[in-house]
This record gives sequence, structure tokens and C-alpha cells, in this order.
Amino acid sequence: MAQEHMSDDFDWVGAQAKCSAALTFERLQTHVEEDVRRRNGLLGRPDGWKFEFYAEDDADVFEVSRLVGNGKVAAVVQFERVGRRIHIQGEDIDVDLTAIVTVDTSGMCRFVVGEAMYSDWELRRMALELLFFEEVEEPE
Repeated sequence: MAQEHMSDDFDWVGAQAKCSAALTFERLQTHVEEDVRRRNGLLGRPDGWKFEFYAEDDADVFEVSRLVGNGKVAAVVQFERVGRRIHIQGEDIDVDLTAIVTVDTSGMCRFVVGEAMYSDWELRRMALELLFFEEVEEPE
């Protein structure tokens, strides 16, 4: 599917202003919190995991923790905004991403990781999929 390109009179300045790292980080935080609620709401999962969202007021950092058994934290994914960059790093889980935000050729706000562009849900999946659904080997 070919990507749609905007006309030559597209207001890229206005679009980029709405696509700032600060605004995008706020939206990302809201959507990650919703993802945590959805994952905690899944029934019939054999892992028994619970997930906790934590954010300090007025801080450019938030995190999602995987809780096991007696509430012990087994893994964490932290999201932190530093200037134009959003760093996503895992503790006890293999997640390490740095994204910047930009407007793509169709006028949509996107995350750039490396040389690829991703939508909001794609970045959240890349950040949280292992935390939420990692296949853990059972001890023998």
C-alpha cells in the first residue's frame, strides 16, 4: 500500500507543532496506562501476572512493572522523555529503544526508531510485548 503524500500547501508547521515530543509523550503515557488495564483484564491467562503502571506527577518518566506471585516485581519497562527523545528501557527484560517524533509524508505524527517509522500502538507493542506476553520456560 503506497503512503499518501500531502499537497504542496500542507501546513507542516502546524502539524509538527502538534507533534512535539512533550505532547506525544503525554499521549503515549495515557495509552500505555490503558494497555496495562487491558492486559490486567485478560482472563484465563496461565501466567497469573499482574501489571502496575507508575508515574510521578510532572515528571517525564513512567514505568510498567510485571508482578508475580506475592507481588514481587519480576521485570520493568521504563519510558523517559529527554528533550526530543523518548528512551524505552527494560530491567530484567530485553527492551532498549530510542524514538523521536516527526510528521510523516501523510501528515501523521509518528515515532522514528532507527530508520523506521511507527505509529503509537506499534511503539507500545515493541515496548510492552515481551513484558506482557513473554514465554517463560517452566522449571523441570
